[in-house]
Amino acid sequence: MSYRDLIPLSCYSLLASNRGSLFIVYLPTYLIIVKGATPPEALATVSVAYVAASLLAPVAGRWSDRVGRRKPFLLGAELSALPVFLLIPFLATAELAGAAFVAANVLLAFGAPAVSAYVADASRAAERGAGYGLLNAAGNAGGIAGFVAIALLSIRYGWSALFPFIVVVMVGTVLVVAFFVPEVSVAPTPHRRPWREYRALTTFSLAVSIRGLGMGAVGTFYGYYATQLGASTWQVGVIAIVGLVTGALISIPFGRLVDRRGEISGVLWGTVLSLIGIGVFFVATTWGELIPAQVLRVLGISLLSPAMLSYAARLSPEGHRAEFLGVFSLVNSTFWSLGPLIGGVVLGFYGASGLFVFAGVTAVISLIAVEGLYYRAPRPPPTPAAGVPMPGRPSAPGP
Repeated sequence: MSYRDLIPLSCYSLLASNRGSLFIVYLPTYLIIVKGATPPEALATVSVAYVAASLLAPVAGRWSDRVGRRKPFLLGAELSALPVFLLIPFLATAELAGAAFVAANVLLAFGAPAVSAYVADASRAAERGAGYGLLNAAGNAGGIAGFVAIALLSIRYGWSALFPFIVVVMVGTVLVVAFFVPEVSVAPTPHRRPWREYRALTTFSLAVSIRGLGMGAVGTFYGYYATQLGASTWQVGVIAIVGLVTGALISIPFGRLVDRRGEISGVLWGTVLSLIGIGVFFVATTWGELIPAQVLRVLGISLLSPAMLSYAARLSPEGHRAEFLGVFSLVNSTFWSLGPLIGGVVLGFYGASGLFVFAGVTAVISLIAVEGLYYRAPRPPPTPAAGVPMPGRPSAPGP
């Protein structure tokens, strides 16, 4: 397979991101306004959901490697989560709705490592940044479509339009995976790699993921913060859409830039851009000022995402990619997912300003860690497949 074979998978990403982007921004506000939750409770629900999902990533990845297939995990995750999402609006309390959201995200977690491994399996090492950038661009485009639709539907139907729309999108997602995404078959690997071989990956994952504590809090909270600054439902959508347009336009060029200039440079500059965006959030006094803040934050993420995933894939041995990328997802997603929970506590004690200071501090810590550990260090050689020697240790693996 080649980079171009990722186009059907990018269509899946486009549809799936309708669900993910809308929930990250709108679910806390939905739980607060419709179900009566407090802001810390709503943020905590998002944290618990994504932490629970991230804990399953290595298990799901190991299962995919052991079977030697990717597509069944994407399809099974979507099919199992669909009825749970459909149930959420019919539950009477914030606690029940939150529990259903947690359950749905746990079910979706079984497909996430397979998606990351699919890109690594289908593209050459020198094109992985572009491959992950393509998926990121498609995801942003899907988010745009979702926010435009919800912004228009909310004018007529209010918050009641959110879940029926998401269910329709998920049905489309299932159809795309079932009929258009080709299977990627890899040699089944019945044996797990020794735990000591995860050391380089976990060190990198921890260094780049510290910033996720603050970024996760801001990414979940900015929709509600915009309403506090006077934004309506559709104006919150405008803020999100502008950021998503930025991500859709820049993700593929940024992915190619990562391939040319190196993953660590992408991580460093992506963190810097995100940090500047947090600074703009901090000084904003009207909802309109959140638009440039969101643009800068998304620019940073669009550079960080392909850089982190490409470097993690480089550290992942062939035949164990989903497992290793699942470990990376465990660390990275757990930090991001704990962000809303910790951010909710910070918000309760210190308000919005304290939340943005917290986000800035975590970004600086991550920047220092990556700078100290990796800047000017050579790219790591690809990890060999289980039991396969690597004469000469070439600097870039093949497809």
